[in-house]
Amino acid sequence: MQTLFGEVDNSKEMGLKIVAKGNKILSKNQQLFNKLTKRIETLEQEISKENEKLNKLLVVQGKEIRPLQIKAAQMRLKLAISLGSAAENNKFTKKQSENIGFTIVDLCDEAFLYFEPDKDQEAFYDKWADVPYKEVIEQQADEAKEMFAEYMGDKFGMDIDLEDLDDSPEGMARFRAKMKEQFDEAQQHKQRQPRNRSKKQLARELEQKAVDELKAKNIRSIYIALVKILHPDTESDIALKAEKEEIMKKVTVAYDQKDLATLLKLEMEWVHKTSEHLEKLSDDKLKMYILAIRQQVNELEAEKFNLSDNPRFADIQQYADYNEKHAMHVISHEKSELRKIFKNLQSLVSTFDRTISKRNVVEFVTSYIELKSKEDFWDNMDLDALPFY
Repeated sequence: MQTLFGEVDNSKEMGLKIVAKGNKILSKNQQLFNKLTKRIETLEQEISKENEKLNKLLVVQGKEIRPLQIKAAQMRLKLAISLGSAAENNKFTKKQSENIGFTIVDLCDEAFLYFEPDKDQEAFYDKWADVPYKEVIEQQADEAKEMFAEYMGDKFGMDIDLEDLDDSPEGMARFRAKMKEQFDEAQQHKQRQPRNRSKKQLARELEQKAVDELKAKNIRSIYIALVKILHPDTESDIALKAEKEEIMKKVTVAYDQKDLATLLKLEMEWVHKTSEHLEKLSDDKLKMYILAIRQQVNELEAEKFNLSDNPRFADIQQYADYNEKHAMHVISHEKSELRKIFKNLQSLVSTFDRTISKRNVVEFVTSYIELKSKEDFWDNMDLDALPFY
């Protein structure tokens, strides 16, 4: 993992730390520097460990759960088709027909969560559904866009045009540009609004202003210092010269973008590599390092907090917050439940594929609708209670 201090070393070596010499006591900023660098080490270890756990769970889920989910989904579709065939051989009242249609469509909806229907399967769905499958998918996409637009409006006061939510690369680029423009305008408007500020608020604003001024002042000085040290023309060793050329590219980009955090990172890597150098830093320079390190701490905190929300881990959301041992137990239980569900579905398909009466169809559909609201419908369904089973 890339960090403020380079690559993370999984060994027990300590990161950058200011050590007091003799009886000298570390200043408040030196102590804060050490506290923040230690926090970075801890966060990186926690993120690495959590990533390892989530990736392990993802592999186990893919091998143990996903195949059973797909098998159960395919069996749900078979049950829907079998029910449809049985229904076509009998006449039903309008209400009964509606219930049969609801059951078939619901079974298909659950099945299509795990695989895309082919043309024949889509045609079967459209035969029983009030709304064609393609329109259902479009409606779901529109609803997701509306929810997103509403969230952005409530959270950030942004006016999102649904037409801007285009899935194409060009559409996404336009959307991001428009969002940034609206966000910047909202921030500027907020800053222009008169406010009754307390003394503490005024003090914080003055402190932030001082930090901003210090930041602007130091960007150029850090850049000049790095250029002197890293300029490739000052290096005779071919390998080191190539390395410095690559680093200088990063330095130039960071300077052009006024990216103080990156410049400070590079400076610490190349100029202040030891605790002795760090101990001699001026208080102003130390404040700038603390600013950059605090920024990374915030980023790592956010990364850790949002790690399980990464779309990559969407399939393991239900047990992502558990420790590994408990998560494995939950997966094992889910595996057993899926096997039971598959067995029940398979038995029902076999029953419906045999000769079945109008009464049998009505009884099953009635039971399905009554029990559907229960989360454990399939694993607790008492097949022996069905008169025709």
